[in-house]
Amino acid sequence: MTDKERRNKMKALIYLERALALDEKHFFFQLIDDETIHVTDIESGNSRLVNVACDNIPAMLYDILKQAGAWIM
Repeated sequence: MTDKERRNKMKALIYLERALALDEKHFFFQLIDDETIHVTDIESGNSRLVNVACDNIPAMLYDILKQAGAWIM
């Protein structure tokens, strides 16, 4: 993954955090590597790892919601 791709994926995760915060759901998403996102519930401190293909930003967001959506929502 290039530096530009990594920066854009990190920005997308920040936008997802902000969108969830509008509904009082406070999470922190950290891009660990090309295949892993660390998701932390800020209020409870609970966290989990999500495996993502990270081919592109929409695929990454889809994988996050598919694997952790029930927990996040």
